[in-house]
Amino acid sequence: MGNQRFTQMSTIFLNLLLLFGTASRAAPVTLKVEITNVKKAQGKLMIAIYKPDEKFGEGVPAISGIEEVKSIGSKTVPFDLEPGKYALALFHDLNGNGELDKNFVGLPKEPYGFSKDFRPKFSAPSFEDCAFEVTGTGSQQISVKLTN
Repeated sequence: MGNQRFTQMSTIFLNLLLLFGTASRAAPVTLKVEITNVKKAQGKLMIAIYKPDEKFGEGVPAISGIEEVKSIGSKTVPFDLEPGKYALALFHDLNGNGELDKNFVGLPKEPYGFSKDFRPKFSAPSFEDCAFEVTGTGSQQISVKLTN
C-alpha cells in the first residue's frame, strides 16, 4: 500500500512539473520572411537566422531554410521562433552550389540581403546591425530586399 501511494504521489508530482514546465515557455511566433527583388527564377534562397550567442554570418546557424526559386518577384518563407532577438542573412544561390559566390576581391557575385535591409559599406555586418525582435504571439513579418 505504501508503494502504491508513493507511485501516485510521484505521478502527480511529474504531471505538475510537466504542466509548469510547459506553461513557462512562450508559444512560438510564426515569423514570415518576405524576400523581395528576386530577379531570376532559378536556384535556391539560402536563409540563416542567428541568435545573439551565435557567430552572425559564420558557420551553420541553429535556424535555417532553403527555398527553391521558381518565379521572380517576391517570396514569403515562414519560420516558427521563440520570442527573442534574432538577425537574418540570406543569399540567392543562382547556380545551386550551396555557397555564396564571390569575385576576386571577395565581394558577393550573387544577390544577398540582411534583416533590417542593412547594406554593408566596407565590411560584413554585425549581429546588432541586423538585429530584430520577435515578440508576442501569432505571427510577425519582416521584409528583406535582395541586392541587384
